[in-house]
Amino acid sequence: MNRTNSVLLTVDGKSTIIPNVNGSSISTPAGLANGNHTVELRKRSEALYGSIFVGNVTTDGTLGPDVRRNRKIEFIGDSITVGYGMDGVFPCTNSAELEDNPNTYAVLAAESLKAEYDIVAWSGIGLVRNTAYGIPGDVTMTSRWTKYGAQDADNSYTFPASETPDAVVIALGTNDFSNDGNREALDVGNFTSATASFIRTVQGHYPAAQFFLVTSPMLGDSYPAGEAQHTAQTKAFTDAAAQLNGTKVHVVDWPTQGSDVGCDYHPNIATNAAEAPVLAAAIAKELGW
Repeated sequence: MNRTNSVLLTVDGKSTIIPNVNGSSISTPAGLANGNHTVELRKRSEALYGSIFVGNVTTDGTLGPDVRRNRKIEFIGDSITVGYGMDGVFPCTNSAELEDNPNTYAVLAAESLKAEYDIVAWSGIGLVRNTAYGIPGDVTMTSRWTKYGAQDADNSYTFPASETPDAVVIALGTNDFSNDGNREALDVGNFTSATASFIRTVQGHYPAAQFFLVTSPMLGDSYPAGEAQHTAQTKAFTDAAAQLNGTKVHVVDWPTQGSDVGCDYHPNIATNAAEAPVLAAAIAKELGW
């Protein structure tokens, strides 16, 4: 691993936040009683802050089987999906410590459905263009999605059959629509076509999956004036679904958030918690879960 990572270590249901993982190993708390124990390690911060690779897992006892769930969901998104600034209170500066992926709408929805999940997300990323703020780079999700690791070579992920999801949730568009006043408004028609094209690409690897397009709570209809961004994104998703005909694509609306926000106006824990059951209900309905 490199740079700074934040993780959540859970032992027998009791969680501990490790805000800065900077060594080569992570140990469970000392003094555990003899018996069976369940240990979970979840990354809180996104790959932008560094990667964690699980090598050897050691114990003075016996490792039990790693029981995996049969259901699987893949989430493809941006800073909202990684949990950017969730644990902060605006105004604040995001950090690995303030990101909180285990409490995002994505993980909460997956957990409520008793599903395994993958998170493919990167702050500032878009589908046709990245954020207007900061230094986003020029790698959009269409190429980053093909990488094994977020900073690996394009097309390095091999799409093993064992990791094929039943559902794919796509939550992109916040950064495509973002406008700092120094670039043209998003060509919504182009965004619509790009959404349909991306779904076709993903469907090529996951032909049986159902798709759920989630609108952005960071987009409203009042700013920038005249763009009606939330409505425009919703229509773009609806039109993209129509272009795909037989592909099972569903639009899930995440209403524009209120004034209580995390760092840089990102949705906080409460906003994520409110959307999770909405998404979970949509997935459960369509997949019979």
